[in-house]
Amino acid sequence: MNNQEQKSIKERILEKIETGQVKMRPKIYFLLKTMLIVGGIFLISGFIIFLISFIHFHLRITGLWYLPSFGFRGLGIYFRLLPWFLILISLILILILEILAKRFSFVWRRPIFYSLLAIILISLVGGFIINKTPFHSRLFFQARQGKLPLMAPAYRQFGMPKFEDVHRGIVEKLTENGFLLRKTDDELLKIILTPDTQFPFGKEIKIDDSVVVIGKRDDNTVRAFGIRKIDDQFRTFEYRLPNPQMK
Repeated sequence: MNNQEQKSIKERILEKIETGQVKMRPKIYFLLKTMLIVGGIFLISGFIIFLISFIHFHLRITGLWYLPSFGFRGLGIYFRLLPWFLILISLILILILEILAKRFSFVWRRPIFYSLLAIILISLVGGFIINKTPFHSRLFFQARQGKLPLMAPAYRQFGMPKFEDVHRGIVEKLTENGFLLRKTDDELLKIILTPDTQFPFGKEIKIDDSVVVIGKRDDNTVRAFGIRKIDDQFRTFEYRLPNPQMK
């Protein structure tokens, strides 16, 4: 670019400023704008990590996490009962975060694939770290005890929803053709075993075992298609917890 072209560009810019087509902004404007964008990125990132960790919490505490071990039928129920609303919100927030991040040169200079991959990996790792802490379990207990009125609906709806064909709890009593299952909300279900009932990890069922049962519910009776014994960090949820809604 020669001097004449530089002069021509400069003249055009000055002309646009004089006609009001381009407005001069003080440095503080750009500083505040950058601070708002950075703040928005941190806020949205934190919420995405919270949602991903909550989705994982939901899958584990409801028993959905274990359904793929029951084969194609378990996978079908798993995908049907996934919290798609929360997953959709997470994906929308990831896209918004990508748009905000593209305002910075070190992001927009690179292909969108890399920045999206980085956002997804950071979110998954952050969610995994939170799930290794008692963060959600504490909120869950407090919400059930009525101490978190604003968050109680979320933990009540997504933390422990009522499914018609997935049931998680502890074995309270063995019966002639099955056992009685005590759910976290103190509901008692009669589980009936059949010759076709699947046991992915062993048939031996004892009192106080923590189990996930899949099978269609008819009133308080479930003919079990499959039963899996489980033992993880959410074991404590299956012991009867006072539910303020039942008082």
